[in-house]
Amino acid sequence: MFDFTFDWFKELETGDELIDQQHKEFFRIGRNIEQLIVRKCIGVQEQELLDIVCELREYVSYHFYSEESIMRQQGYSGYVHHVKEHLKFKKYVMEIDCPALAKNPYKELKAIKVMIQSWVFSHMMGEDVKMAKEIQHKVK
Repeated sequence: MFDFTFDWFKELETGDELIDQQHKEFFRIGRNIEQLIVRKCIGVQEQELLDIVCELREYVSYHFYSEESIMRQQGYSGYVHHVKEHLKFKKYVMEIDCPALAKNPYKELKAIKVMIQSWVFSHMMGEDVKMAKEIQHKVK
């Protein structure tokens, strides 16, 4: 995969302030992972790794609940498909192997970063932007 940094860029904006703020929080978590990778996880503590995994799990649970509530309230036509995508990513995040992460943090964090990058490009830039545009069109 190409080199990607977790710097927010305009193409990610959905136009929904709440969703955009939550997505920026996701990028903050991604940057924390990225910084550990840059330093090759030298000196990383197990608690630091657990904190990142817990933060990622909490974020995914809260954000997906929030986004799904908005879609449901607005009658988004792609709701079922969107929720299925959320469930797949949430399953991945919830199944992060913490003992494996503690044993080989550099390798495991790189894999997590690749998965998050994939999510950014496939879901956030595609599905979320599409969803927000439909909802905004309905509101007008």
